[in-house]
Amino acid sequence: MICLDLNIISNITNGVLFGDNLKIHYISIDTRNKKYKKYLFIALKGKNIDAHTLCLDAINSGAIALLVEFLVPVMVPQLIVKDTNKALGEISRWLRINSNVKVFAVTGSTGKTTVKEMMVNILRYSGNNVLYTYGNLNNNIGVPLTLLNLNNSFYKYVILELGVSCINDMKYLANIVLPDIALVTNISFSHFISFKSFYNIVKTKGLIFNYLKKNGIAVINKDIKYLSFWNKYLLEKNMMFYSFRKKLGVDVFLLNLDLKDYGSYLTIYTFLGVIKIFLRLLGIHNIFNILASISCSISLGISLKDIIIGLESFLPVKGRLYPIYLNKYKLILDDTYNSNPRSVYYSVLFLSRFSGYKVLIISDMAELGKFSIRSHINIGFVVRNLYIDKVFSIGFHSFYISKYSLVGEHFIKISDLIIRLKYILMLNSKVTVLIKGSRVFNMDKIISFL
Repeated sequence: MICLDLNIISNITNGVLFGDNLKIHYISIDTRNKKYKKYLFIALKGKNIDAHTLCLDAINSGAIALLVEFLVPVMVPQLIVKDTNKALGEISRWLRINSNVKVFAVTGSTGKTTVKEMMVNILRYSGNNVLYTYGNLNNNIGVPLTLLNLNNSFYKYVILELGVSCINDMKYLANIVLPDIALVTNISFSHFISFKSFYNIVKTKGLIFNYLKKNGIAVINKDIKYLSFWNKYLLEKNMMFYSFRKKLGVDVFLLNLDLKDYGSYLTIYTFLGVIKIFLRLLGIHNIFNILASISCSISLGISLKDIIIGLESFLPVKGRLYPIYLNKYKLILDDTYNSNPRSVYYSVLFLSRFSGYKVLIISDMAELGKFSIRSHINIGFVVRNLYIDKVFSIGFHSFYISKYSLVGEHFIKISDLIIRLKYILMLNSKVTVLIKGSRVFNMDKIISFL
């Protein structure tokens, strides 16, 4: 709960107040909200809807004031601003600047959500109240909305996931968040259509370090090959490095790894001491997420004991190599949250470790632009070399994965794919099915069926 009056919000947003100066404790953009009463409604303008048309609905649901771009014919105080979307960010930035919480922000091509959830679990098990990005609210609207819930007397930490598709997105979000600790998980070909070049992806992700608060810490994956592009952002910044293996100047690295079908046993060096942990996470790519989470937690001042408890109690995130056991011998790996070449490679590599009949169900990897066909062909060759028994593809460019794997069948309808999958499950006594795909192709429907 915040405590601002409309005059203060007017100063923050460079707006003009018409009506009484009321105290505001809640701000919302949703007229359907049932959580807040006596709130300020911000009328955002989106591609599909202009919320100025919903002001009366907002008042009926409990709004006592409006933040709008023009006067609306209703009898409540109204703050007039030039751009309501921008005003939302300005209010959130003001709340962040005037807070005493520690803010951790994570970005990267993959692993953002897993690292975020790990960090939340670690901080909760260390006895702290945490405000964090809920679901996929990691964009130009979702991040400011999260910060509207800042409460200095309740929260000690804020964990934010920044999902960006162009350099202006990062400038906007990082300038609002102003993190104390910042992490880039990794870089790969994601959102290539909007970024236009791989260099722009690298530059944009690293830009988060430029917005670190004074004495903030940049947590850096030393295995990323593009650190030289970020040198200008890291001048006079504190840095902590982690790596998959021991390297000069690395603060956290893997000493030993025993990957099982049900989780991972790890021995990890940190400059505070060596830790041994077991995690119920699948896939070698999650080792990088674990190393990142440990590094970021240490940077926030969390003890190794609390880090171990937080990680060992952490459960897999649905949609990210989430295991679903149909029975003792038939396993579904739900990796349907999203898809890009890096994440597909590591997921298929993990699938190849299983005994029995191995099936990859895959849709198109989205937003790869001119590299799309080549990327799908490359995955086809990867699958062929890893001896996967069957590939079912659905979409458009995923056809090339089936073709070049030499064991593929391509489908237009999910219903047809499900019929074939039922046959495979009935025919083979031991089966592991990896379902990988971008959300746009509704791969979760296959999960629901199973």
